[in-house]
Amino acid sequence: MRYEVEVGGRRVRVDASPDGRMLVDGRVVAYDAREVVARTQWSVIVEGRAHEVVLLGGDPPRMRIDGVETVVIANDERVVAARRDRAQAGGRHEVRAPMPGLLKAIHVREGDVVERNDALATLEAMKMENELRAPSRAKVQRLAASAGAKIESGTLIAVLVDEPA
Repeated sequence: MRYEVEVGGRRVRVDASPDGRMLVDGRVVAYDAREVVARTQWSVIVEGRAHEVVLLGGDPPRMRIDGVETVVIANDERVVAARRDRAQAGGRHEVRAPMPGLLKAIHVREGDVVERNDALATLEAMKMENELRAPSRAKVQRLAASAGAKIESGTLIAVLVDEPA
């Protein structure tokens, strides 16, 4: 799976495979990860160095890596492609579900102005919560789905219109 990951403000492209190899910005990196506490803590070995990773949650999502708290935002290739397509639409952004799941929460109301990377909604899929985030500073023009709804991949959740700074 291909991801765009932002850790502490630094953005990298990660291609991960289940065989313990990944590419980080085109460079091969060996890794191994073991879950220590279900969905909360992992022991991760990257190029022979061990790291403790603890998911702290929050909005934006936070992790503690080797005792240092940082913000981590990861989007898989489907989300990145959808954002790119919406950005080409000229200021109008349709926020759609990247996968089927349960729409756990809507964090905005129609008329709200959001900043880039603000959480718009939380989608639970495959027992993981995924934050759907604003692609740019924008006004929420329309909400098309409600919290608690079971939705399919591609379901329209919100329509945003770019808002000048």
